Amino acid sequence: MSTAPQSLVAPEARLGRDVQIGHGTRIYPNAVIGDNCTIEDFCVIGHPSRGRWAGQPLQIGPNSAIRSHAVLYEGSQFGSRLETGHHVLIREGTVAGENLRIGSFSDIEGDCQIGDFCRFHGYVHVGRGSRIGHFVWLYSLTTLTNDPLPPSDVADPVKIEDGCVVAVGATLLPGTILKRGCFVSVGSTVEGHIPSGAVLRGNPGQIVSHVSLLRSLEHGVAHPWMGHYGHNYPDDAQARLAALQAQIVSDREAFVLQ
Repeated sequence: MSTAPQSLVAPEARLGRDVQIGHGTRIYPNAVIGDNCTIEDFCVIGHPSRGRWAGQPLQIGPNSAIRSHAVLYEGSQFGSRLETGHHVLIREGTVAGENLRIGSFSDIEGDCQIGDFCRFHGYVHVGRGSRIGHFVWLYSLTTLTNDPLPPSDVADPVKIEDGCVVAVGATLLPGTILKRGCFVSVGSTVEGHIPSGAVLRGNPGQIVSHVSLLRSLEHGVAHPWMGHYGHNYPDDAQARLAALQAQIVSDREAFVLQ
């Protein structure tokens, strides 16, 4: 372990081999950090929480990179190769798979489930209780809400299935379910149960196409995106990406018949 000056690492924290800790970072006693992790300056790892998550460990998988000023609460679990930008907040009770990437100034408000190989860009807000599948893209300024009549104690979180893409500035209203492979266009507002592979556009969002019909003649790319972008993922993701692509394409027949 390598610890920079003025960092505060609790003796009870469990740190793996070759963990690098930056200047001014605080590691609470309930933190469990895997091998070969880097935690940069002024981070808070294992921030105390209230209620049922109080005292539960924060687990960060091996080969992760937490950039400066990130705050991760106790009671959360992350698989290997977690990567955050700067000023990221992740609240208690979040469970995520491997290779989650979160852009700067994003927040995940807790009690969330997130699958493997997800990509969240900067300034993304993931409302409490959200359920997100594998290989999901949330672009900058995306908002996942959960309160149908704010402020209230009612919670109706968003659910997003595998392979969905939510473009810049989109809002998913409480109770929205995006089935496998959906594509939400820039600035759209979406609610309700959206069928597999649907392309949504507008406010309120309307289904305008199926994702397998999206293509750019100018750039020579076509959806589902796994066919032209999947090579950017690690080798251990390739078989799963190919299977997901085939599933989304096969969904088109059912979509057309609706």
